[in-house]
Amino acid sequence: MPTPVYSTLLSCLHDEPAPVGSLGRGTHYSIFRSAEWMDASLQPLALPEVHDFAVIWDEDHDTRVIPVVEAIYMAGLLSPVLFVGERKGSLTVIVDSILYSDNRSNTETYAEELQQSCDCSVHPDYWAVEVCMFDRTPSSTYQDARALINANEHRVLTYLRNLDSLWSLGAKPYMATTHAQA
Repeated sequence: MPTPVYSTLLSCLHDEPAPVGSLGRGTHYSIFRSAEWMDASLQPLALPEVHDFAVIWDEDHDTRVIPVVEAIYMAGLLSPVLFVGERKGSLTVIVDSILYSDNRSNTETYAEELQQSCDCSVHPDYWAVEVCMFDRTPSSTYQDARALINANEHRVLTYLRNLDSLWSLGAKPYMATTHAQA
């Protein structure tokens, strides 16, 4: 089955169209890719990188989240995002902890700008935005994914860590692919 096209700005690399397993209320995910000119600390890059992030769906697979993610992208705020999820009309955005460690004074500003970009999106719905962080440091005991999936925190964090491990979420240098001649 071909991967669906959710957006003209974001490429869908992987899509689970329906719930898999029994986490939360029908949890499943899609992986999207964008081109980024900012790093996870929102600092300019000399060359663009590819940025992979996950949209975590619940049982209703509410695609109204895509125009909101596009608005975040067009506002220049997507680069630190690793996971995005919608649940009960709220948007949870989980960012790389690098944003917090490298940009402590601007994390509140980031959250405010994120909310503004969601408020100004072309979609008529209001989205309350909650910003959380994801720390990849192996010894880290602090993770923040409180509103993303309605399940035990340990199971949610294991799920997110597995997705990050499988897809190497975040920005990375662009590697051109070669196509074999037929």
